[in-house]
Order: sequence, then C-alpha cells, then structure tokens
Amino acid sequence: MMKNSGLLFLAIGLLSISMLGFAFLPYLSSLAGSSDISGAYSSLGEQIYFTGRGDNGRPIPYDRGPRWLRLMGGGCSSCHGDDGQGGFQIMMSAKESPSIAWEALTEEGDNKHGEEKHAPYDKRTIKRAITKSLNPAGQELDSVMPRWELNQAELDAVIDFLKKLD
Repeated sequence: MMKNSGLLFLAIGLLSISMLGFAFLPYLSSLAGSSDISGAYSSLGEQIYFTGRGDNGRPIPYDRGPRWLRLMGGGCSSCHGDDGQGGFQIMMSAKESPSIAWEALTEEGDNKHGEEKHAPYDKRTIKRAITKSLNPAGQELDSVMPRWELNQAELDAVIDFLKKLD
C-alpha cells in the first residue's frame, strides 16, 4: 500500500509541476519572443495577420479574445482563416468567425458580420474594431474578438493587408 501511495504522490507532484509550467508559458514565450521573423513574410501586415507578431517579431499584446490564443499564440488568421473569409467555429466558443476581407467589411448591403446590422466599415472603423472591439455603430463586438494593442505603423500595415484579401 505504501508503494502505491508513493507513486500517487509522485504522479500528483509531476502533474502539478506541469500545470504550473503551462501557467507561465505565455510569460516565458513573450520573453523569448523577440526573434525577428520579418523575412518569412512579404509585409508587416501579413506577418501580423498570420502570427500576431509585430515589429522585430515581438508578440502584440491584446485584451480579451479566446483563452487558447494566450497559450497557442496566433493572429487574425487563427479565427478568420488564411483568406480572411471566416466561416470557422472559433475554438472553445459557439461563435462562427465573420469574413474580414476588405470588400466584405466595406460593401453596402447586409453588413451583419455576426452582429447587429450596422453601416459598412471604413478604414477608421476597421481600426477601431481591431483595437477597441467596436463595430461601426459603436457596439461592442463579441468577447472572442481581441483588442489588439498595435502601434500606428502596425495598424496601417494590417489594413493594407486586409485590402489584399479580396
């Protein structure tokens, strides 16, 4: 009996240590995350869209968003797809991602994008959606949409990349 309780104690201890490691993984990856990956993408906007990393490969901070994003990392494509067309059920959510291709956001018409009906997006309101998680009517987007803390050059680069997704 003593031998089995020792193994149980060891297993619980190892499990606790591994869980503690996962808790600190985002912090540790942000310390090591300053590697320059800019050569792998044709533009800063493309790099941000696919990786969530900005100038010099630094992870772009954000608020809200899906919890798994903090552990796994990623950018816009993680939810909206490589082509920006959306249509994916967001992991650990009942929500389906909307299209964020430039034409889908800015065209006159339905303009629902999974939210209440609103006016089409323009450059200013797309920037606001990315950084403040608000639609053109000023209504809050779903909580799975992160509020990205991009600098102006990064934000302009993402907008330029979204225009190429059509």
